[in-house]
Amino acid sequence: MTPGNTNNSSHLLRSRSKIAPVLEALAARHQRVMVELPDGQGVVNTQLLLADPVGEFIVVAAAADQALDAALLALARVTLVAEPDDWHIEFVGIAPSAIVHENRAAIRLGYPEILSVQQRRQDERYDASTGLVLRCVADAGGFAPFDAQIRDISLGGISVLLYPPDVMIEPGTVLLGSRIEIPGADTVTLDLEVRYSELVTLEDGRRARCSGFRFLNAPEDVKQKLVDAINNR
Repeated sequence: MTPGNTNNSSHLLRSRSKIAPVLEALAARHQRVMVELPDGQGVVNTQLLLADPVGEFIVVAAAADQALDAALLALARVTLVAEPDDWHIEFVGIAPSAIVHENRAAIRLGYPEILSVQQRRQDERYDASTGLVLRCVADAGGFAPFDAQIRDISLGGISVLLYPPDVMIEPGTVLLGSRIEIPGADTVTLDLEVRYSELVTLEDGRRARCSGFRFLNAPEDVKQKLVDAINNR
């Protein structure tokens, strides 16, 4: 077992050289971001499409609801929140304006001057990459099941799931009835929500897609089975 750091830690990034890599990484995976509108007008759930430190702007996708879009565009300052994997990231964009980005409706905002980054992991993390292979049939209860391998797990959710590079999963996708096979124990079935996806190169040079997930409505006894299997390997 390799426990992760269970203490929350936060940082304020103020220099462009430190802010840019974080925002560019979020934009590369079209990270979902949330904007809570004032006066109970609702919440905008969208995606970060572009972060351009040279042009000093960021671009997010327009909301599906035009009323939410209008409310966001009426603001002078917009606080955006992203939660990739175990992180809580907040930043402010100013002067939002409606644009078209790569043939889709979008909103452009001024580039953030400060980035708040907080590690919010509360669960111990268990490394399943050595000595135990957890095979997962992802989306077994959905329309397009595929084989994957779990490399890193916590009680809060699977953080590293490797699968073939030609499988494309958008953030927010729910993989229904995913079956996780535990050697010497029962197979457990869980719904998994993808938090991010990216291409990686494995130690043997092969390419794979790596995604972070969280459990959806998983009973505590089911999650405990996974941790017990890793502890007893």
